[in-house]
Amino acid sequence: MSRQYYFTGGYTEPIQMASGEIVQGRCKGIGCYKLEPENGRLEQVAVTASTENPSYVLADPRGPYLYCVNEMKSYEGVPGSTVTAYEILPESGKLRFLNRQFTCGADACHLTLTGDGRFLLAANYSGGSFCVFPVRADHGLEPCSCVLRHQGRGVNPERQESPHPHQTLMSPDGQYVYVSDLGLDRLVCYRGDWEKGWLLPENGRDILGLPGQGVRHGVFNQTGDRLYVMTEMGCEINVYVWESEGRYKLLQTVSAREEGRREPDLGAAIRLHPSGKWLYGSVRGSNELAAFAVKADGCLERIQRLSCGGEIPRDFVLSPDGRWLLAGCQDTDSITVFSIDGDSGTLTLVYTKREVPCVTTVSVWEG
Repeated sequence: MSRQYYFTGGYTEPIQMASGEIVQGRCKGIGCYKLEPENGRLEQVAVTASTENPSYVLADPRGPYLYCVNEMKSYEGVPGSTVTAYEILPESGKLRFLNRQFTCGADACHLTLTGDGRFLLAANYSGGSFCVFPVRADHGLEPCSCVLRHQGRGVNPERQESPHPHQTLMSPDGQYVYVSDLGLDRLVCYRGDWEKGWLLPENGRDILGLPGQGVRHGVFNQTGDRLYVMTEMGCEINVYVWESEGRYKLLQTVSAREEGRREPDLGAAIRLHPSGKWLYGSVRGSNELAAFAVKADGCLERIQRLSCGGEIPRDFVLSPDGRWLLAGCQDTDSITVFSIDGDSGTLTLVYTKREVPCVTTVSVWEG
């Protein structure tokens, strides 16, 4: 019988955010939870004392393995973060440490696996860099095969004083990597040389955001002809359409926040429903979830905005069957579970799991 686990990470040590806020480290390690398919209730099955600040976790869909960033300013006296590899023990949900590697940049914040699982990519927010790790036969990590660093700045002197890679996004065909850089307001395109584990700049294929938006995370539709990008500072979602020769054109910009709201809101996570019919985004500040219908031309129409049931929803995940949305609420130490209406795509809060300290990330594994 197959198992399905939801893994959470967070900050185990105090850390200063880009906004200047210091988040206290309350996380006890990487948590493992089971979801009851009848009612959406979450049951904790394990907590693995982890390496420092596992603020982003990524489960491997091909096997029982999990990777986490260790978001830090320095490691063993050298500026930079690390990434840790674990084996998932399916019977218990606990993790077995495999190894740890240096990311060559500070404040690692995001991980992506290539489609075949042979490489793991990490983005270093404060380091302005990103790197590629070959994955070993035992699913531990080799040292970086490629490290690249962006140059430049954006229009906001406080948040865009330098490059800030926030995500490495694989194209659906696996040939290209788009690095979402909040500091540069663009997704910088690279072609993957997967024989060597290198990323090669693809001039002319960069995808531009609007000045001051602060691009954060993106998601492609299944065919790759539409790209949806959540912007952090603008708290807007950009919709891009593929034109020719691998270039994308901005088709639509929609707000993920309440119109007329004056308090600062920050866009966070973005996910496309497995059916491709609906798209969801989370907003910090107003602490909301925004739901959109995907129209025939790929444009978005907002169908719902509702409270996420907690504070600072930095990340959320959709269940593989598309029935549930699980949001990690960092400042209220909770995970909120929403049912997804199969006809309309709207959300209903059904359960709140409390005592999940400083949760910043949620990832699902099925095997």
